[in-house]
Amino acid sequence: MALLQRVLFALVFSLFAIAPVLAEDGSRVILVLDASGSMRAKINGKSKIDIAKQVVGDLVKTWKPEDELGLIAYGHREKGNCADIEVLREPGKLDASDYMMAVNSLEPKGQTPMTAAVKMAAQSLQFTEKKATVILVSDGIENCGLDPCAVAEDLAKMGVDLKVHTVGFGLDNKGAIAQLKCLAEKTGGTYSTANSADELQKALAKTVAPPPPPAAPAFNVLGHVKQTSSLELSKPYDGAVWTFHKPPAADGSEGAYVAQEFNADMKANLEPGDYVATVTANRASVDVPFRVEANKVSRIEADLEAGIVRLNGMIDDNTPLSDNGASWELSTVAGKYVDTQYGATQEFMLNAGDYVVEVALGNVKVKSNFSITPGAVTTVVVPMGSGKLILSAEFSHGGEALQNGMSFEVYKPGETPDKLGEWINTQYNPESKSDLPAGDYVAVVKLGLAETRVLVKVQAGKSQQVKINANAGFISAKADGATSYEVHEAKAALDGTRKWLTTTYDPTLNIAANVGSYLVQAFKGDAKIGEKTVEVAAGQRAEIVLP
Repeated sequence: MALLQRVLFALVFSLFAIAPVLAEDGSRVILVLDASGSMRAKINGKSKIDIAKQVVGDLVKTWKPEDELGLIAYGHREKGNCADIEVLREPGKLDASDYMMAVNSLEPKGQTPMTAAVKMAAQSLQFTEKKATVILVSDGIENCGLDPCAVAEDLAKMGVDLKVHTVGFGLDNKGAIAQLKCLAEKTGGTYSTANSADELQKALAKTVAPPPPPAAPAFNVLGHVKQTSSLELSKPYDGAVWTFHKPPAADGSEGAYVAQEFNADMKANLEPGDYVATVTANRASVDVPFRVEANKVSRIEADLEAGIVRLNGMIDDNTPLSDNGASWELSTVAGKYVDTQYGATQEFMLNAGDYVVEVALGNVKVKSNFSITPGAVTTVVVPMGSGKLILSAEFSHGGEALQNGMSFEVYKPGETPDKLGEWINTQYNPESKSDLPAGDYVAVVKLGLAETRVLVKVQAGKSQQVKINANAGFISAKADGATSYEVHEAKAALDGTRKWLTTTYDPTLNIAANVGSYLVQAFKGDAKIGEKTVEVAAGQRAEIVLP
């Protein structure tokens, strides 16, 4: 079995390894499964969703009878619908056959409203009244507008004892990883991901291992960490983490993990030998080699040589960034990734050095370089220069609005008016909302055969609402016994041929089209039943019967 396929099997197994441990005291568990479109991706010819179904089918057989299990899925019924979330099985005594009937019915189609799904799971578990556990499996990033961190924080405040455990399917999307981590951390849950089967096994072993025995009363390692040699750590950055490893191996790789302790003042018990302590506060860290000798106390004084950066965005000269959906991705100028967080503003403690932050809001991405000085507070203001474009459409001026099946596409203008430039985004809601850099764009609405383009301008700090006149109607055709229909342009070329537009395979034809003349042909199998020319008027429905 290929490595990635083993990882996917192990990931699903981790859910069932964790859940019984968490449910032993009677708390109920809901499994939230991602059934969005990305789950159609194949591994060695088999889709992710089919692999997951097979593994879940094997593992529900081992679920403890005294533990309760529910099921929620999202993205399995409709494309482009962020409300596509369904409680497939309420938490209760597990009926494996019935549970698998629900699992096997899932067919990936749509979006990734994972935050709303977690919230629904918590509510189904009555989390404000009793202990509750939610396990989320996702292979993508939240794309339905909610802030995972903010929602997780609210759930944690309202819940009696709610824990959200998250599992990533071999993710390499930094933003998705950051979201899953935040969902878990804010509720006291765990986050797991894996790039190999061995890494997954180690992570799972730490999750389900029994608590360590009480530490011995005596300590042979004492540590203290400061922001700089002359500046103590202050809130909220005084929660330091000390991770102990053996010295690096001969090939330069990190030595074996030994132990972990917490707080600015640290006490530990270690066997005699050489070690490296990695001391971390927020996003600043330092490695300190030290030695433990028998019957002696080793003292570690760690200086992070760090400063604080406060990051703010400005939509325009007078409008601060206020959207909590903005992401802040930090890297060193050398390209080493540091962290991604979400919110209107951010603050970090970082080691001295040069950094770059990329702020992203919708399709707006802006980078800004800054430097950190030890002990100093640096304020960085990032000019976003963005505005909001809100698109809707109507069949005719002042007529019926387009409600279902349409798409809104945004492009940069092309070299000539009849050409489209770089694609920006596509949305499928009746009202499309995009955060975009200020400038000119081409908005395109499509429904069936109908397509209309308009030039729009986005201004920094402003919302631009555009209602597009699609200048379209509907063609409706039916013919007894028809199995397919073809639609052509009515006007023939000099050689007598007409431009083919589409073929549908339904007993009747119902399709939107721009104003104009069309030739509709009905077929039964390969035999033509008949054909007629139809005129489409804006906001009108043209109905014909063939032959």
